[in-house]
Amino acid sequence: MYKVIDHHTDQGHRVALIFKQGRKWTHLVYYDYPIRVRKVLNNEERYWKHLTKYDTSKGMKYAIKKVREMAREYYGLERNIPKSLKKVYKF
Repeated sequence: MYKVIDHHTDQGHRVALIFKQGRKWTHLVYYDYPIRVRKVLNNEERYWKHLTKYDTSKGMKYAIKKVREMAREYYGLERNIPKSLKKVYKF
């Protein structure tokens, strides 16, 4: 369900966590500040490189733990975290 990718954007290479992939849009959480959910069209998939070292259960726990840490650091209290980000945060 979750995947960690390297996304080549016009701002450079950015590491992101895919947590929801639909028919037209994919929801990503980039590992940079401000941490938030971004919607990206699925036709940008050609710019993604799947990082397979996070496919293990230990690697995925680390990736989600990092999102939690960054969200706590940026938003402070848990009630300030946006609902869209809480979907990943509560995993």
